[in-house]
Amino acid sequence: MPDLPKFHEFMTPLLLVLQANGEMYRQDATDAVIKSTGLTPEQVAITHETSGNSIVKNRIGWASAYLKVAGALTSPKRAHWQLGVNAASLLALGRPATLADLRGFPEYQAHQARKAEQSLANTSGKDDIVSSDSTPEELIEEGITALRDGLVVELLENLKTCEPARFERIVLQVLAAMGYGGGDMRSMQGVPRGPDGGIDGRINEDKLGLDQIYIQAKRYADNSVGRPIVQSFLGAMDHGGCSKGVFVTSSKFTADARDFASGLTTKRLKLIDGPEFAKLMIEYCVGVQIVRTIPIGKLDNDFFGDDE
Repeated sequence: MPDLPKFHEFMTPLLLVLQANGEMYRQDATDAVIKSTGLTPEQVAITHETSGNSIVKNRIGWASAYLKVAGALTSPKRAHWQLGVNAASLLALGRPATLADLRGFPEYQAHQARKAEQSLANTSGKDDIVSSDSTPEELIEEGITALRDGLVVELLENLKTCEPARFERIVLQVLAAMGYGGGDMRSMQGVPRGPDGGIDGRINEDKLGLDQIYIQAKRYADNSVGRPIVQSFLGAMDHGGCSKGVFVTSSKFTADARDFASGLTTKRLKLIDGPEFAKLMIEYCVGVQIVRTIPIGKLDNDFFGDDE
């Protein structure tokens, strides 16, 4: 296979394309990067053996993901790219940007800190998947972790930009997939809504309806859910005679809100923030697709054991 640029080698060409054209549709920007780097149709046609996806386009996608983390690229709307606040600094380097350049931005450092806090980072804390000290099994695990982290980020981006009513339906879909309401979405329909548009209603925890749970969903892009909002939800639980509640947000809860919820004695209230909810979507396959399964063989020692 002919040599292809590494994913980080596409970062500066992508920034230059967006600098020249402004906001662009993602596919158009990808095509423009391919043209600007002089890659041939034969090179673009090279695909991953397992997925059949273009290696070049996949690497440009990873370049965009890293630039987003560093604040050098943004998505003003779905499937569109434009330059971010830190793009000018990278373009002013006078040379191709590297991963080391990205690590100097506060946005990148904050992202890494959040990953560590949310236990999304791999145990080595490295950005790169490949490590000469890793066994093949460890490389697989690190690769899966990196892909999962990327999927969490993508899910959160979509959750934070969807309509509040859509977010509420997604919350119900995940709860149904987890078995609440007997696993039937129909048992979750028609719940009364609160004045703020959130899900303020009771759903059956089991098929017979012997136990019920209050559910509330808050779709926020950036705002954190504080203690007053959680207390208000608890008041709704008291008024409805419910002792169990689930509060889901696409953003995060303040430390004060979490301390309040964990300190309850007569009520059980589960707070689920954006990253945790995204992981539940992955676990229960809501809003995600399994694109391929890779079988990994292991020696069957019994097969080569002594014949009886």
